[in-house]
Amino acid sequence: MVKFTLILSFLMTGLNTMAFTLNTNFAAAFPGEEVSVNLATHDCSNLPYTNDEILSMATEGVNKFWNKVSTSKLKIRRGQHVSVSSDFESGALCTSNTNGCVANPALSGQSQILISCNSNSTNFSSSGVLAVTANVNTSGVDIIGSVILLNNIDYSPGESALSNLSRESFISVLAHEIGHAVGLGHSPVKDSLMYYANISNRVSLGEDDMDGITYLYPREQPTSCGSVAYIQDDYKGGKPIASLLLLIGLITLSLKTRKKALLS
Repeated sequence: MVKFTLILSFLMTGLNTMAFTLNTNFAAAFPGEEVSVNLATHDCSNLPYTNDEILSMATEGVNKFWNKVSTSKLKIRRGQHVSVSSDFESGALCTSNTNGCVANPALSGQSQILISCNSNSTNFSSSGVLAVTANVNTSGVDIIGSVILLNNIDYSPGESALSNLSRESFISVLAHEIGHAVGLGHSPVKDSLMYYANISNRVSLGEDDMDGITYLYPREQPTSCGSVAYIQDDYKGGKPIASLLLLIGLITLSLKTRKKALLS
């Protein structure tokens, strides 16, 4: 049985190095150049946003962050609202976390990226855990589907852990989780979107983020810079084209001089 890394987004401090990490030890990534982000249709009752607003903010987040990396071929697109089973709303993401996440079979048939609100306390050990993400469906080194579960537990009347975030911070959380969904792990570098703690007012990716997404989804470069052709004038037996142009110029000048002489 394949095991995946469960990503927990929560506040913590400590480690500080300069390297991106990956969700899996075999560098799993989506095949192709595009992946869609879909949203489960059941309501996120304890969040201050409608389903359509959440999907729109996810789209805003990927356009603000991931889709701007010029060295990465990956483009993340807005998907659609999809109907899924109630397991996505109330079930555990993993059946075991002893040595990585063993995906819940009820959630493992997904393709692309699916965001769903979830109120299972197994997924969220505290209000500090904002979301959990796992690559639940893989084939070899290819990610077929990933699931992002947003914390929808009511810690105070009508509010979840995500309710206290500003709109911009909520967008950053969504973009952070989508980073996990496409194969990235946490970064220990604070100015990275994939930093393991939620930082307010993110405006751009860090170098770790760009290096990581480029590593998983490198943009193909041309094999050469092209070639310079040595254009020849067949009439002149191999003389450079400049010789022909010079000859044309001399003939034109001669004709103009002759015309002036005839007119005078």
